Amino acid sequence: METAKRLQNRGLEVQRVFLAAQLLGEAADRRASIAELTRRSNADIVTDLTADGGYTELGELDAQRAEHVAAAYRHDCLSAYNYFADALENPPVRRLSVPVTVVVAAHDPITSAFQRRHRDWELLAEHVDLHELSDGGHYFVRTQPAEAAQAVLGAAKLFAYS
Repeated sequence: METAKRLQNRGLEVQRVFLAAQLLGEAADRRASIAELTRRSNADIVTDLTADGGYTELGELDAQRAEHVAAAYRHDCLSAYNYFADALENPPVRRLSVPVTVVVAAHDPITSAFQRRHRDWELLAEHVDLHELSDGGHYFVRTQPAEAAQAVLGAAKLFAYS
């Protein structure tokens, strides 16, 4: 979202933003996730990522490389959680004008409220739509790459003809 905003501010055309397996949520929940993730060790993060089926190949890495992946995961999550918590607490004066497509998988417990909550992104963007995949869980980009790509290509086609 921020990248699209910055590109637009530089006069570059942004056609669409895709948000995969993400709901905006509540600022308090984002802050709680920040606190929890900050307390966790890299080893705990590796264990969780391996156990939930999203990153099974972490078990094939040596401990040092797996810890690097966990540190990168922590960094990315903390950056996103902080960004969205701040945006929820202080919404932007001007919302993003490019369309935002929220892509979710039907059986993802993390986005189970997507039918009613995907529109929460309208706090940050003028146009929000939803693309639901029938399968794939939270890590559908990894477990259903062809279907995830089709969601992007389908939205791009719609944009080209509108």
